[in-house]
Formats: sequence, structure tokens, C-alpha cells
Amino acid sequence: MSSSKDDSLNKEEFEELWEAAKEGDELDRLVFVCAGHLGMRASEIANLKKAWIDFQRLIVQIPEKDKDFNVKNNASARSIPYQDLRDRVQKEIRRYFDYNEKVGKSRYTIFRRVKLMGDRARLTKKVYPHALRATCAFQLAEAGVNAQGLRQFMGWSKLDTAQKYINQAGLAAKRQIADNKAKLW
Repeated sequence: MSSSKDDSLNKEEFEELWEAAKEGDELDRLVFVCAGHLGMRASEIANLKKAWIDFQRLIVQIPEKDKDFNVKNNASARSIPYQDLRDRVQKEIRRYFDYNEKVGKSRYTIFRRVKLMGDRARLTKKVYPHALRATCAFQLAEAGVNAQGLRQFMGWSKLDTAQKYINQAGLAAKRQIADNKAKLW
């Protein structure tokens, strides 16, 4: 059985999935940016509310508990800043919550929507919310975010988890260099 780290998307697959999300509705686009850019868990997306978002500071605040929601672990209650991420993150969060107060769906619905996006994109690998979350972690690791920053952003309880992504991102860079060595000058 593969892990979400193994199922993470490369840049081309990620952009193909974004195109498929754009073919869907506003919730598809929100699910994509929340999982793929903010590294949110399916349960966090399913329970996301407008009240959790600071539109001035551009932060999603995952509470420790909320009516029908409890975080996975204490570290999962966190602030996720998105002001310096891709413009589409701000745009889709604003667009969705201009007309909706909450997502209010089940985890299953979030999983199903991501799977359907993968089908529309004709991706051959298994696509699910946690694979998008892993893709987010790899993007941040490859961009140079340190282990502590990655742990906080992703809401992991163990620093070791972040370090594994950073180490594996380094291996990905090694593979990319090997694959493109003829282009180096």
C-alpha cells in the first residue's frame, strides 16, 4: 500500500489537476487550493467556515474544536497564512466565501470531488486529498521551508514528519538533476 508521500503529484500533474478543478464548480476550486496549496486535511476542508478565515491578514485559522469538529491532534489547531501563496488561493477562498458561510460537506464528499478532478484530468495515479496535502508539503520543502516552519504550516505533531518531506524533496532534486544533466552547462 502506497503512502500519500508516494502519491504526491509532480508540477505538471498538479497543474493538470488545477485545470480539471477549474472545469468543476467553486467548491472543486476551493478544495484544490485548500488541499494543494494550504495543506489542509479533508476533515478540515469539510468543516471550513467563513469565520475561520481572516480576510484582512489572509490567514485560515484551524480551531482546536468547533461545534462538530475536533482537530486530529493539538498541533493541527493552527494558523495557515496564504498571503504569499499563488494568487489563485486568495481568489478562490474569497470567491467561495463571498456566497457561502461554510463548506458543510462530509469528508467523503471532499474525497469524491478530488477523485473526480483526477478523472477529469486523466491522471493515471491515484488522486485523493491527502496526496494533494503531501504535494503541498513537498512544494514547501522544495521552496526551502525549514522543518519547524513546515511542521507548523501542515499541523504535524512531530518535527520528524517534516524532516522526512525535506529529505525526500532533496532526493527529488537529485533525480531531476540526473534526468536533466545533458541540459546543464
